[in-house]
Amino acid sequence: MNACVLDTDVVIAALDRSDPHHRAAAACFDRFEEAGAELLICSVNYAEALVRPAENEHTLRVATRAIAALGIRMQAPDARIARLAASRRRLGISLADGFAIATAERAGADVASFDKRVRLALRQTDVSLAAALG
Repeated sequence: MNACVLDTDVVIAALDRSDPHHRAAAACFDRFEEAGAELLICSVNYAEALVRPAENEHTLRVATRAIAALGIRMQAPDARIARLAASRRRLGISLADGFAIATAERAGADVASFDKRVRLALRQTDVSLAAALG
């Protein structure tokens, strides 16, 4: 079974039908399910995905239930992952994106992201883009 760390944008796209990447995210999750992929998300990215839903208590409950229903397992970063995430900032990505990549590096997993900067940064690491994205 492959492991895949989800970047925030993939989770947001899966939850928000108005997101331009929603259809691609839905198809991606279908492929993850078919492949039996273990889906992971760093708690930093989880929090980032919940920023907009957290504006309303009901929406927040719906979003957290939807994430759980997708079978996504949360990974809390330790000091080693935090240092690695900080060092990944030099690749031109946000700190949150650095946490996604660092979590994948630590777990020996791929990363799923629609973000062009993250995709470029992955080329400078030993982490691959998830095959389920295309």
